[in-house]
Amino acid sequence: MSTPSDQTRLIKRLRIALVLVAMFTGICIVAVLGILFYWNSFLLEQPKSDPFTRGPFVADVSADSAIVRFLGPDPATVTLVAAAPDGTTVEAEAGVFRGLEAGQRYIWTAVIDGGGRASGSFQTAPEDLDAPVTFGVIGDYGSGNEHEYAVGRGLAAIDPAFTVTTGDNSYLLALPQVLDRNIFKPLLGVMQEGPLVVTLGDHDTFYDDGKAITDAIGMPGAGLLYTWEHGPVQIIILGNQGDAASIAYANAELAKPFDGVRFATVHTPLQPGDPLADVLRGKVAAVFSGHLHRQERRVVDGVLAITAGTGGKGPGNEEFTKQTAEAVFSTMDYGFVRVQVTTKESVIQFIDEAGRVRDSVTVPRSTAAS
Repeated sequence: MSTPSDQTRLIKRLRIALVLVAMFTGICIVAVLGILFYWNSFLLEQPKSDPFTRGPFVADVSADSAIVRFLGPDPATVTLVAAAPDGTTVEAEAGVFRGLEAGQRYIWTAVIDGGGRASGSFQTAPEDLDAPVTFGVIGDYGSGNEHEYAVGRGLAAIDPAFTVTTGDNSYLLALPQVLDRNIFKPLLGVMQEGPLVVTLGDHDTFYDDGKAITDAIGMPGAGLLYTWEHGPVQIIILGNQGDAASIAYANAELAKPFDGVRFATVHTPLQPGDPLADVLRGKVAAVFSGHLHRQERRVVDGVLAITAGTGGKGPGNEEFTKQTAEAVFSTMDYGFVRVQVTTKESVIQFIDEAGRVRDSVTVPRSTAAS
């Protein structure tokens, strides 16, 4: 039989137990609330939405300047900073970096409210005509499908100084409303590394002669016929096909002195007997084309002709995608072309969307074609 003293001791023990339980419960509640606060504030915190509706992308680059363009935020709220390998930085004025060093790769950042919201890099043109340059070639790509995204990722991975397009940059038409879907989103990684040197194809020029594309890209001089230079590399853009205007322009440009390596682009591939081949033969390392939705390598009347038409659209009508009879290499697999220009040679390779080198040809710098 318990005594009053036993009951008192029991009550004290119960009180102590209740206090301990309350303390433990309080600690658990505080811990749970802390975990929930941390989870909600940090682990579940959603990144801010992309403030840019287009880009930012590199629109142009020279030996001492570069242009970065974008749409979306008020330009007054965006600071563009470019950092050289030695750590020196330059801020853009109205999207234009000036006073850059030749032959350097700059890392650029778009800053809003003190934070970097986009970044990329660009390589200024070297003054040394023996300096190596790598560029990409892509054509018949502007569909916005998964293959175009895959080709774009592979192309961005080679860090091209610039990327040449061989036409049909937007399907079915180059309307302003579809350019983000067909060009700027799938190729964002590519365009953050260097400018697109655009050749216009038949799909591009059907609406307003391709003005929507050239305005959106914003590269000075881009149009049907123009010439792009980057250090030792010159690209002569000859438009949709080798007509009289293209031939006259090629003749005039090739008559001018240039100590580097020349290439040409024309959307429609060369055919045997094409008068344009007579103009280009012995003066360009290769001519790049699209239109045919194949990747092909041919020699047409002594001119190395590369058809880069598998950038993303797909084969289309089989009647218009047949292998060319004189093709040394031909495939309908998706991919892009990498061109590596050195002091001795130009190596032209087709790389498919899985990253495999499927075709390669080397053009000695002392000769125009092989």
